Amino acid sequence: MKTKSIYLRKNLAILLLIISLLFVFIKDLRAEYPESPITLIVPFPAGGVTDIGARAFADALEKFFKKPVVVVNKVGGGTTIGGYAVASAKPDGYTLGWFPAMASIPDVYAYFIKAPYSSKDLIPVCRVYDVVGTVSVKGDSTINNFQSLIEYMKKNPGTTWATHSKSSSGYILLRQIARRENVKITEVLLEGDVKIIPGILGGHVIVGTPVYTPAKPLVESKQLKVLAVQTKTKKRVDFLPDIPVVTEFGYVVGGMYNGLFAPKGTPSEIITRLSSAAATICSNPSFIGKIRDLGLLLNFEDSKTFEKSLDEEKRRLSEFFMEEGFLEKPK
Repeated sequence: MKTKSIYLRKNLAILLLIISLLFVFIKDLRAEYPESPITLIVPFPAGGVTDIGARAFADALEKFFKKPVVVVNKVGGGTTIGGYAVASAKPDGYTLGWFPAMASIPDVYAYFIKAPYSSKDLIPVCRVYDVVGTVSVKGDSTINNFQSLIEYMKKNPGTTWATHSKSSSGYILLRQIARRENVKITEVLLEGDVKIIPGILGGHVIVGTPVYTPAKPLVESKQLKVLAVQTKTKKRVDFLPDIPVVTEFGYVVGGMYNGLFAPKGTPSEIITRLSSAAATICSNPSFIGKIRDLGLLLNFEDSKTFEKSLDEEKRRLSEFFMEEGFLEKPK
């Protein structure tokens, strides 16, 4: 009986040792992340603002980890094809998404897109920057500032305003102005800045809301005039210090961020490692300069902070879309 007891104790000790060694081994494996190339999925075509920003970040992340970071453009479904590719991927940190609002919180945009996943299927790793939207007119326009635009629209009911879609920040802004100022604005929905900018320059619309990045050369050559900037913060953009931000006038801006996302179930150690790497990258003068040169606004948030920002983003956008009748109000 005594011999059997000693035998059992020895076996138990060996088993505990094996479990301990396995735990250390698994922990070491995670600490070595990444061991192989990372795929970064972008839900927009190559060459666009989101793609350019993603490639700048991928290049910096590759240098930080000393492992390849491959950008893959998965386009279609109003960003949901790329979004689902990440949401349904193995949660091991090797398939990540570089997403704007529509891809990362598709449940809020349910009126516009039919996504086979929700925001609960993604983990926000970090926010990196905000896309800078503009309220712009033709360079030789007599409208010289945001206040004079409001006055112009009051005197000219039906002023034409070009924006990307009814889910865009430009549309959200024009509807707020229409309600507050009791003015009639004729919305002109154009697919992308490649159509909005020529629409303004050709005099087909009075005002438009192109993103600053593609508009930058035309602003610098004074062919386009920026009356106001669309960003979440009330702080003015450092490379456009004389241009007011629409939040200064009390207007809400939504969905201007680009950030890094991982599939639900990705180990917390990997999320922390990625977020920490991004924090280091976003404090690097070279990366800061590159983002600034692209006309983007660096706005890093770690995983926890970004998660809170997304909750607020969902709340504000949901309220707006309910007012517009795009989402059902709670009963």
